[in-house]
Amino acid sequence: TTASSGLDSLLSGSLSDAVEEDTSRAGEVSSRWTLKGEWGFALDSGATGVPYAGLSSSGDKRDLTLGWRLSAPGDDLDTKLDIRTMRREKEDGDANHSIGAELKVNW
Repeated sequence: TTASSGLDSLLSGSLSDAVEEDTSRAGEVSSRWTLKGEWGFALDSGATGVPYAGLSSSGDKRDLTLGWRLSAPGDDLDTKLDIRTMRREKEDGDANHSIGAELKVNW
């Protein structure tokens, strides 16, 4: 017996078989894109303030995010506070709004 190589298995079958198999798996194509921007600057207390904005789209949804992140590194504690608002729009005209805050403390 002879061992078949990977190349042999790739070349076995016909092109029409490969095309037929590929088109049978074809479905709805979805795309996603994201655009983010942020700008950090030092505060008098030694902390860093970072306002940010983001826009993303996926299928029938679009998200707009606005927020502010405050980072205060210390000798024993590393603290981050993130406050954000988000608007999620769907193609059918529905929109959801949310406000969130996250506090992270590392020691």
